[in-house]
Amino acid sequence: MALSDNRIQRTSMLCAMYFAQGVPWGFMGTALVTYLTAQGVKGGAAGDLSAMMLWPWTFNLIWAPFIDVFTVRSMGRRRPWIIGAELLMAMSLLTILMMGDVASDIKLLGWMFFLHNCFASMQDVATDALAVDVLPRSEQGKVNGMMWGTKLFGKATGAVLMAYVIRDYGITAAVWCQFGILMLIMLFPLMMLERPGERRFPWSSGEANMEGAGATDENMRRFLEVMGDLFKGFAPLANWTYFVFGICAVVGWGIVEVLTKPLWTQELGLPQETYSLQAGKAVWLELGGAIFGGYIADKFGRRLVMSIGFGGYGLMAIGIALLAAHWNESMIMWYLILCPGVLAFGAVGFNSMGMEISWTKSSATMFTIYMTSSNVGHAIGNKLVGPLQERLGLSYSNIFMVAGLSLIIPLALLIFVNPKQVAANRAKDEETPPKTKCPECGEATQPEQFVCKMCGAELV
Repeated sequence: MALSDNRIQRTSMLCAMYFAQGVPWGFMGTALVTYLTAQGVKGGAAGDLSAMMLWPWTFNLIWAPFIDVFTVRSMGRRRPWIIGAELLMAMSLLTILMMGDVASDIKLLGWMFFLHNCFASMQDVATDALAVDVLPRSEQGKVNGMMWGTKLFGKATGAVLMAYVIRDYGITAAVWCQFGILMLIMLFPLMMLERPGERRFPWSSGEANMEGAGATDENMRRFLEVMGDLFKGFAPLANWTYFVFGICAVVGWGIVEVLTKPLWTQELGLPQETYSLQAGKAVWLELGGAIFGGYIADKFGRRLVMSIGFGGYGLMAIGIALLAAHWNESMIMWYLILCPGVLAFGAVGFNSMGMEISWTKSSATMFTIYMTSSNVGHAIGNKLVGPLQERLGLSYSNIFMVAGLSLIIPLALLIFVNPKQVAANRAKDEETPPKTKCPECGEATQPEQFVCKMCGAELV
């Protein structure tokens, strides 16, 4: 049994990889940044640190073609990249541990987590490519919801558990915890095969399996062939419009993500660990939003799910801006708990739509590009907090208003994202050439064949 023919195996593998991405996200993006803002770090510096964590995810545009071009085919198309990325993530954590007290140098800390997330982004690309390869269309929405949900559990673990570890034992102990978690998760790609008959390890017996998308026994495809597939894939209006939408749609999320931390610790004067605790409470609603969003996406369409999720998140940001005169701990607490569930509902729609409209033999790279576009928009939002707050002098309420509008306005682009247009191009691309008849036996055969398989006669 392997991922390609076992739903439980492929679902658990993909979810484990997303959990591995969620832990450092929660630790670096929530527990660590909130801890530092409680120590007096300003919103602009916190935004810069968050952006340092996110910028490596824009490298997916670089990783994706290489992952489509190179592999150790006898071990699977994607699994060697996942294993390699996990090992490099572990080595980067060990490097951080050997450097001593990096918390005293915020810039150095940012660069160290930048390096770690470079390898995490490589793992993300390979995992998304694996999902495109092994997930049937009927499972895409549901499994995307489950993948997002386990990423949320990882994020909650990194945010809540690591917040208490940092408070009681320091940042170094929190990094050690992440290293141990990563070692356990690495067992999934080490023990599971992509397709039957492949090698588990380089020294094991086995060979390349020729089933599935992009099947080939070669360890390297021509780079120009991959790029040609990408140009063809983005030719339809729906595809390049969706790329632009991915950048624009989540800028507001990036703004809100950073802004709520100094709002909690500096404006309201509340403890940093209680902020992380709200993230832990929110995970259940976020998980429900992800799973329900996946179900709705499969049943009623991806565009509807995105409109409700991203639009709802934007309206909530506008609503909290209008209620600025009444802000208190209880109101902001409920805002922090409810928002992630609404966002997760829309994000699952975005992911599953990306899978649905990815086509050509480089469909995995196409999907990765869509995911990268959202990472770019997210990082831009993180980076904007400093200029909006410190250069333009906008208040918290005005910045929330900007974030809300930046989430709602891009939804108009979804009018031009028509999956049927992409499906028509895919059908045309995969169309079987017309058959011809052998002049000797009359058997139908493909015109590119030179010898009839039935009688052995030469074909003109």
